[in-house]
Amino acid sequence: MSKNASKSLPPLPSASDLVAIGKILRPHGVRGEMRTLILTDFPERFFETDEVFFVSPNQKIVKRFELQSARFHANWILLKFTGIDSPEEVAEYRHWLITVPQDQLVELEEGEYWHFQLEGLQVEDADGHPIGTLKEVVETPGHDLYAVLPPHGKEILIPAVKEYVLNVDLDQGKMIVKVPLIAE
Repeated sequence: MSKNASKSLPPLPSASDLVAIGKILRPHGVRGEMRTLILTDFPERFFETDEVFFVSPNQKIVKRFELQSARFHANWILLKFTGIDSPEEVAEYRHWLITVPQDQLVELEEGEYWHFQLEGLQVEDADGHPIGTLKEVVETPGHDLYAVLPPHGKEILIPAVKEYVLNVDLDQGKMIVKVPLIAE
């Protein structure tokens, strides 16, 4: 073994174990900065993060990158990564996601959840009757809506407020809700 053996990096995580915090839009300038869409409620995390993973649009390729600098610009954040030094190199990653491992997410308050934690939960009413599967969290200006898909029938939208969401149990993989009555 050589005395100058390089330190080995841990293996790359699977794309399914990563959570998107940004999406690469296009090059900015000539030095390898990239205009990035912010996909996190905590954009300050870009100033506290050293390493991220790029995930290809088809979710098949994961690459590790060291974050060199970050700065806000209009509604985006401009990011610079070690080893990406030209607009052409940035363009190779257009539409890729910038991700972090789930264990590096910002810790939420009690009763708050990440969308990926909720999507896929089984939804039941207060009497234990199955309603369906939470397929998507829909963000709206007032409050989020939980799109629940029953086994048969039309999608049901449940307001993500305490009046309608009675309990969330991630360990059991279920959510207890009160279905809103809608006059027709």
